[in-house]
Amino acid sequence: MPERCNGSSAGRGLDSAETKAPLWEDCRIRPMIDTRALWREEKEAPDYDPPSRSRARSIPTDTDTIVYTEKGSAHCICPQTGEQRDLAFQDFDADRNTLNCRCPAAAYGLDCPGREPSHQRGGVHPDDARRIVRIKLDEHDRRIVMPTPHRSSPSWQRGYNRIDHSFGFEQHFIRGRAKMQTRVGLALAVMMAIALGHIKAGRPQRMRSLVQPSPATG
Repeated sequence: MPERCNGSSAGRGLDSAETKAPLWEDCRIRPMIDTRALWREEKEAPDYDPPSRSRARSIPTDTDTIVYTEKGSAHCICPQTGEQRDLAFQDFDADRNTLNCRCPAAAYGLDCPGREPSHQRGGVHPDDARRIVRIKLDEHDRRIVMPTPHRSSPSWQRGYNRIDHSFGFEQHFIRGRAKMQTRVGLALAVMMAIALGHIKAGRPQRMRSLVQPSPATG
């Protein structure tokens, strides 16, 4: 199974570096596991801003311009104005083991007074896209920095949100392991029934679809 699997989706109960890092390093399986809120000291700061939860941790090579939050989103702080913008995620380089992001000013054509000064800082790799910031997985908290950026890429949405949203696991009131195992078992049974229905109806290409169930007949 590990040889056929390229992603592992799980709830935040399995959120730990000890779980996420080996999935990628040993099996080349991308962990898509939700992140718990553990940076409690942030909430005690007088300037705590719940919606953005910015400036929580900095990238070592760009300590005054690039930061990331506990949810794994990366941001650029303009050295001239202090304005914070989301970095534009480009791709994951499996050979370098880095997340590649673009300067938001270069990516979106924004007028940023700190654009040129920030392009001169360390950890920057200019090319036709002007500024590429490479975030190395092994230099950061592996609970947070993952091959698939948390909630900021289509691959995360496809892999993580599918079972959560389709079967109601994103928001639930289930308590107890036995009850949850029963609920997950029922969800998997429904998935298998939908797949079987598509196959019997001659639609094998839709066997993994959760939004296009087999039409009723009779």
